Order: sequence, then C-alpha cells, then structure tokens
Amino acid sequence: MAEEKYADYVQAVLKECPDANPTDVAEAFAKYEEEFYIPPQDAMRSVLRRFQSGTSPTPVSGGGQQPRTTKKVAGLSELSGTDRDVEIEVAIVSHNIRDQMIRGEEKQIAFGMLEDNPWEENGQRTRWDYKDWGPHANLAAGSIVRVEGASVNEYNGKMSLNINQSTRIVVLKEGVATTVSSNDPIDINDVPKEGYICVVGRVLASRPDQIHRKDGSGSIDVVRGRLADDTGTIGFLSWEPFEHEVGTLLKIDGAQVRSFRDTPELNFGRTTRIEVFHDANFADLETLAASTLTTVAALRDGSRDVDAVVQITEITKRTFNRDGEEKFLWSGQIADPTGRCRISIWDALPFEEGALPVTVQVKGARVRAWQGIPDITVDNADQLTVLETPPWDAGMDLTNHAVDVSLTDVVAGPSRVGMKTHGMLVSVREDSGFIMRCTECRRVLRDGACFDHGANEGNEDVRLRLVVDHDGATAAVLVNKDASLAALGMAEDDMRAKVEELGDLGFVQHVRERMLGRKISVSGRSIVDDQGAMVLADGFEIETHDAQMRASELRAQWGWA
Repeated sequence: MAEEKYADYVQAVLKECPDANPTDVAEAFAKYEEEFYIPPQDAMRSVLRRFQSGTSPTPVSGGGQQPRTTKKVAGLSELSGTDRDVEIEVAIVSHNIRDQMIRGEEKQIAFGMLEDNPWEENGQRTRWDYKDWGPHANLAAGSIVRVEGASVNEYNGKMSLNINQSTRIVVLKEGVATTVSSNDPIDINDVPKEGYICVVGRVLASRPDQIHRKDGSGSIDVVRGRLADDTGTIGFLSWEPFEHEVGTLLKIDGAQVRSFRDTPELNFGRTTRIEVFHDANFADLETLAASTLTTVAALRDGSRDVDAVVQITEITKRTFNRDGEEKFLWSGQIADPTGRCRISIWDALPFEEGALPVTVQVKGARVRAWQGIPDITVDNADQLTVLETPPWDAGMDLTNHAVDVSLTDVVAGPSRVGMKTHGMLVSVREDSGFIMRCTECRRVLRDGACFDHGANEGNEDVRLRLVVDHDGATAAVLVNKDASLAALGMAEDDMRAKVEELGDLGFVQHVRERMLGRKISVSGRSIVDDQGAMVLADGFEIETHDAQMRASELRAQWGWA
C-alpha cells in the first residue's frame, strides 16, 4: 500500500540510493506523514539523507520486524538530524498550545523550547525548539522530564526535537503549567535571539500577509510589521488579529522571539498580551522613523521592512525569461558611510540610469545575503525616494570608500564590503606566490585539475595567503595580484625571476623574512562563517612606525615605565 502511494518519491530516492530497499523507503515516507504530519515532498530531503548515510530508517511496529533500537543520550549535541527513537532528560523552558490545520483537519499541537543537562545548576546547557504532536498533558514549563521515543528534525541547519504521539513522557520534576511569564519591558536593542520577552514600542509599519501551509491545506492570515523605541527597531509577526494603527504606542508582554536567518523577530500568539501604552515622554512616530533608519553595517540576512538612506553607485539591468515571460532586474552597488553592499530592484527605476551616483531613501525593503553580504531587495518603485542631497558630507566619495573596522569586530561581526582593518602578520602560507586558476570558474587548480571542471591548462595568477592577529582575534587574508605585487615592491617579471632563483618555498621564506611580525593594514571585503573570518584584500600596506615611540608604548603597557 505504502509503496504504491509513494511510488514517485521512492523512485526518486532509488535513483540516488540504488541499494536502498523500496519497502523501507516507502515506510519512511509513510512514517513522516502519519506520525510527523510532514508530506512526502517536504520529507524528501530527510529521507534521502538517511539512506545516503546508510542508516536504515526506524521501522514501524508490527509485521514481525525487529524492535527499533533506542538512542539514549545525555546531551542534545550528541544527536544528528537522522536520529529516531531518542531518549533524553530535558528541562521544559516553555510550553504553548496552538490550533493548527493539518491535512484539512484542525488539531492542537504544543511547541516551545527545552534544554539538556537539566540537573546541573551551573552546567553548560544546549537549547532546542520542540514540537509536541500529542500534545502530552503532563508537559509543563519548568518541569524536568525524560523523553522516550522522540525524533530529531533538521531544517536549514537548525535542529529541533519532535515529540510524537507515541512518545512517552516521564515527569521527573513537576513544573508550573504557565505558558508565558510577565516581564519588565526591555529595550528593543537588548532583545535576545530566542525566548519570551516584554517590550514597549511604537508601531512603525503594519501590513496584512498570508503564510501558505506546506501541506497544501490552505493559508493562514497574519500581520507583519515593525516596532521601534529609541534604541532600535524589530520586526513582528502576529498570528492573531492585529488592528493597531501605525504610530500607536504598545506594551507587548509574552512575545516570542524567533530568529529568521540572522534576524530576531517577535511572534505574537494567543498568549501574548498587547495593550495601548501611554508615555508622554516616548518619542513620536516621525522622530523614531528618522532616528531608526538602518545603516549598511547594521543590515542582517532575513530583515524585513527595512528603511535606509543609501547612495546607488552602480546599476545594471538584467533581462531573463521566467515561465515564458520576459522579466528584468536592476542589480547594483550601494553605499553609505558605514559600508557597501548590493541592491536588487524588481521595478522601473525612479531616476535615469546615467544619473549615478544617486542618493535614495529606501522604505519597507527586505534583505537577503549571499556569502554573508547583504542584498537589499526592492519590489516596487514607490519604495524608493530620490533625495537631492545625502544626509552625510556630500563631498564624501563612497564609490571606493573603506570603513575602518577593528579586527576584533571583523571576526565577531557580519560579512562586510568596503572595510579596512589592521593587525600583526603572523603567518605566510606556503601556497603564496604564483598559482593557476581554472579557465572556467577561476578556482585554484590542485595538481592541474579543478574540482568542478577537471584537468585544464589554467590561467596564471598571483596571490598572498596570510594570517593576521590583533589582541587574540585572527583572520585569514587572501591578497589579490595587484595588491600582492605592490606589497612585495615587485613587477610580475621581477617576482618570476625571484621564484626561479629561490624556488617556490624559498620565495615564501623570502616573503616571511620581510613581512612576518610587521603590522599591516588590508582593505576589501570580509567573509565570516562557520569556518572563521577571511579578508579578500584588494589593498595591502605594511605600516611604518616610530621605533622609539613603539618601545615607549610597550614599556608603559608592561609597567616598565
């Protein structure tokens, strides 16, 4: 029966995993849909990952199959996205009930957050979201429970726990069955990435929207908007009717903070208490709208309803076909005194293409990121207002402007374009010097071959691979050809002659003798991800300093003065 129902999906999995048992694959799809209410099209990635890893799925009961093996763990970090039948002791941080349409039927589910290591008062704890499909009556906020027979869900790299209808909950410590506790209001700038909070803010924007259910059973009417106080702004998503007008000052107690990509957002549900607030000293709408404009440096992936003033320095029109219809997109570079990034405009420009640079006020834009670099997306031309003069020094050239950022902030902050930083050169990598790049994608060739395009002759290039340090913060640096030659004080032919004289490793040693331990400044763009921070430098300088002055500084630093 299951094999027939999920035949198309089973065949798709078998193309990638030919050794998989079709019956097991079909049962995996059935389990996702029947126990987790996840339709097969949404479960495809998870099922595929399980069979690619060679892990057989957890069998359903009956049919004389062997009983499934329980995975007992002490911490959430021991779990992976493929784990099923998990046993773990956790503390329930929050527990909330929601009515949800599942395959055309309204059901109650519970959701919230839980933490591992519940018995250690000062121990390191990991926090996950969970969904309780029961829902189980003996789950309550503040309780410590042993969860037997849960499963792990992984979506966009974020892990969560599924408490299924068949999961057994053993209460080890009773908790208080309240869903949301009252809190004193906190500043919007201090809102954490998760949890339940209370804020006072003025409505900057509010608009109706719809969220379409993944199972195709319909859509949910929601309201999206933005709140502000004198410390900052934050977006909100209301699952309940929200009829407060723009400009209204509200106290919101019990809002749940959820992060979308890199951006926290307030969620309002049935347990959220929203009331009109009165404070004669609170900033008015006009003041907040002007003072809370977002800068380029403050843009985060996933932000919505963004207002900013930027200068468009480059713009290019790109046409393409989508579903047989010709469409166009304006793509370009923008800047303000805090940095540079990209802009995408899906409508006609409110200015002439040749009039650049032009300063515009952007309203209600959304932000996506590529390699960590923000891209402001504008859907309609009426979101752009051309300004005669910028709010900063009109004489400032933002086309090649580089913002000075400490290395500590580079490493700890977001990816940036148009930045400059400083540090001590502590390493020159052995693959510095002449390299060969793929003729198709410009990747560095390894043993004469590209990872994607195979063996090819390649194009010669020059680079320096370095590591810089400042007060314990370190970053990798890739210096491009022009900046490398300038730093070396060599023409390309002179560098080639030096490499022929000393050999590849000898040349690297020569560079080390000249540069190691020197203070340098690099400019370009940074990429910050799970692998750390890397600066792609198109500018490089060895900083000079007065030796006597530096010695005095060191004596003072170490208390020798």
